[in-house]
Parts: sequence; structure tokens; C-alpha cells
Amino acid sequence: MLRTLRNIRKLNNAKIIVISSDSELNNSFSSDLNGYFNKIELVDNAENAFEKITEESYDMAIIDTQINDISFSELCTELTKLAPTLPKIIISHESTNENIVTAVNCSAYTFLSKPLRLEDIRLSIIMCLNQTKRGDKIEFQDGIYFDEYRDKFFKSNGDAIDFTRLEKGLLKLLIDKKDEIVDYDSIKEVVWKGKEMSIYTMRNIVNKIRQKTYYDIIKNHSNKGYTIDNHKNK
Repeated sequence: MLRTLRNIRKLNNAKIIVISSDSELNNSFSSDLNGYFNKIELVDNAENAFEKITEESYDMAIIDTQINDISFSELCTELTKLAPTLPKIIISHESTNENIVTAVNCSAYTFLSKPLRLEDIRLSIIMCLNQTKRGDKIEFQDGIYFDEYRDKFFKSNGDAIDFTRLEKGLLKLLIDKKDEIVDYDSIKEVVWKGKEMSIYTMRNIVNKIRQKTYYDIIKNHSNKGYTIDNHKNK
């Protein structure tokens, strides 16, 4: 129970995109939901939605079947291509079989009918983010991020980055100590569990991490140790 409560509290870091041409709905979301979550991004057409999804990482998409410049099915198909792991909630003024099938095919978490109650949409977001474990992420350059709950690093397209135990251990240690230089002895003790480790082995691990991400994700401080690239909690 305590872990569940902690996870729910972390949802104030969540970043959500709402895709809808319903101005009344967008106004309601803007005024009623912003206090619960880190950011509510409102877009009223498909072109802007695709641009936002490509440029930024979101924890969830709330998709309205009412979208002016594209069909609902085409919108979902393109969004799934651009962000295959992005959790989705569908809202609609009509629960037609076609809309329901489209929602199922794009792996939507749930389908909500208008008019919406604030509490219903808020609880659906909370449940979806907790079940998909996307409530809290640490973001780096190039869209790379670390999902604390899934305990994995991901690329911007949602693909997991295949780190070895040592590579992942070093990154997590540097994240935990983000405000300080982590010296070689500390790395040896925590990542290598005190086992024998040469400075050349450590440098090799650092280079492999850089090859799988980008060079500046780990910064070297001569004769002192390493720090992680500046990052922020989403």
C-alpha cells in the first residue's frame, strides 16, 4: 500500500498531451487538470499533435474522436507509429463500434464517453499511468529517458536501451549522485561491489554507454571522477 501511495504522489511529474478539436473540452482540461499534473499540452489538430509527439516525450495522450483535420482511425494509426509505447485514453461523444475497435487496436487503456466528469478522467489518468508505470521519468538529451518504475532506459521512440549490468549500475549511481562528482572508489564499491576494477575497465564501460546514447551523458572530471549530464524529472 505504501508503495502505491508513493507512486500516485509522483504523478504530479506527469506530462500529458490532449488531442481534441472540442474547444469546450480543452478549456475544461486547461482549468481543471493543470493543478494535478506537471503539464497539460492541448492541441486541436493532427498536424500539431504529430509535431509535438515527435519533438517531445509525453507520459500519456488523451485522444478525442472529435478531431477536425483527420479521421480518428488515421490519427491513432499515425500516433502509434510515432510513439508505439505511449499510453492512451480515448474520449468520445459517441461509442460506435468503429470507434471502440479503433481504440482497442491502438491499445488504449480505456474509452470514456462525453460528457466527462472531472473525477472520472482524473482517476483514469492516475490508474493508467500507474499500471503502465510511466508516472516518473528522468529525461536526457535526444529524447533518452530513464523510467524509474520499469527500471529501464529508453530511446525517444520507446525502444529500450540494452545496457549491461555494469553500464546500468554506473548510470543509476551517477543519477543518484547527480549533484556531486562520484569518485572512482565510490564507483568501485557500488557498481563493482568492491571487486577488482581497473581505471581502464571503467573507461571502457563509460565509452560503451556513450556509444549507446550520446557522448556527454557522462562527463569526466580529470583525476576526480564522473558526473551525469544535466537532466530533469518530468
